[in-house]
Amino acid sequence: MLTKANGRPLPSQVIAEAIRKIGHHTDTRSVRRVISYIRREGLVPCVASSPKGFFVANNVREITDTILSLEGRVDAIQEVIDALREQRYFKFNL
Repeated sequence: MLTKANGRPLPSQVIAEAIRKIGHHTDTRSVRRVISYIRREGLVPCVASSPKGFFVANNVREITDTILSLEGRVDAIQEVIDALREQRYFKFNL
């Protein structure tokens, strides 16, 4: 689906519905896990994403934007981890 979309973003919901139509049970969370696997293994090169969905990047800017977005999420998650560690220390003296 991603390679045939001609760079158009496909929302997880649209991908899940297409998979269900061919007789497989799935949900959007499973779709996101599969997309993650596809990205990690390089099965479809340069699968990018935007708020509108997943797509194959047509230029360097599209994949760079995706990388920057993912890096921002990593930073935000690390901030939460650090805050919870500090809170754990003060609440439980650990």
